[in-house]
Amino acid sequence: MVLLSPQARESRREPVISLVSEDVYSVMTEHTTLGYIHQVGHVYVALSGDVLSHAVEVGQSLSWDRAVQMVRSA
Repeated sequence: MVLLSPQARESRREPVISLVSEDVYSVMTEHTTLGYIHQVGHVYVALSGDVLSHAVEVGQSLSWDRAVQMVRSA
């Protein structure tokens, strides 16, 4: 049997994605905003931080799933 702490369970859940504006999405858990993804043409820019105006770029990808993963692991 493997017991998971509440933090470990939270990190395993899929994040909630919400449209903020025409080309910006927020990546959230049940309790907090992890960051944002800004779509610029065919590129997804992953931003870490709970406030969009202060979020820091953590990577860029041509893959949506990879961009979400970058935000989650930042």
